[in-house]
Amino acid sequence: MKAYDKIIESKDDIFKIANRYQLNFEDIERAKQYAFGKGVLQNQFIPDLRMAQSWQRMALGEEIDSDEVLLKHEILESELVINQGVNQLDAHKIAQNEYPWSIIITKGDKKK
Repeated sequence: MKAYDKIIESKDDIFKIANRYQLNFEDIERAKQYAFGKGVLQNQFIPDLRMAQSWQRMALGEEIDSDEVLLKHEILESELVINQGVNQLDAHKIAQNEYPWSIIITKGDKKK
């Protein structure tokens, strides 16, 4: 998906998102590589246009309410999988319980 390639090629999105949400740069970078990247976790996920759009909105400062939930979901899931060795399915369930992005997006969004 071209949107994923554009996200991976971006150089300043991590810094902008980390500053906007006052989150750790390394956590944002890990979440980005985990959700959109190629490499160790290459082709792990089916590309999701809504995730790509969410990331792009955050990078532009045009986020909607659910975007921060997605970000925190991906930070937690990537932490569990990459740093703690939890399998992806279990990590996703844990992250979904804490930050239920897919449920929230089905209910609609509002601009921040």
